[in-house]
Amino acid sequence: MTLSNERGSALIITLMLLLILTAIGIYAISISTTEMSIALQSKAGTATLNAAEAGVSLGIDMIPLILTDCTVTLPGNTSYKVTTLGTPNFSIQPGYGANFRFQDFNVTGTGTAPSGFAGTRGIAAVVSYGPQPIGTMY
Repeated sequence: MTLSNERGSALIITLMLLLILTAIGIYAISISTTEMSIALQSKAGTATLNAAEAGVSLGIDMIPLILTDCTVTLPGNTSYKVTTLGTPNFSIQPGYGANFRFQDFNVTGTGTAPSGFAGTRGIAAVVSYGPQPIGTMY
């Protein structure tokens, strides 16, 4: 006994399964593409932060020299800009006599993202430099 109204139902079920599997495959590919984009953005953000830290380290190492917008380009087109400014005030620190003073320096480092990405990261530090002999030393 054959039913004539069920002819071709296997073809329709197979096509529906192929459609569902294709949709799942497209979804999996889009998820992996999105994850790759997130990983690249994270890598660029880390490189930018590291560049800003490198700028601050350079500025601290160069104290007491004053740096004004010193720009350094790193491999991968990441760059940083350093500014070191000394404050005009000197302060006395505990443990040192009245003939010794410390000077504060403001150091800023700004890292710029590699080409193809947008963004900057900045780090600011205040460094107390000294002791510096001030006065007659009597």
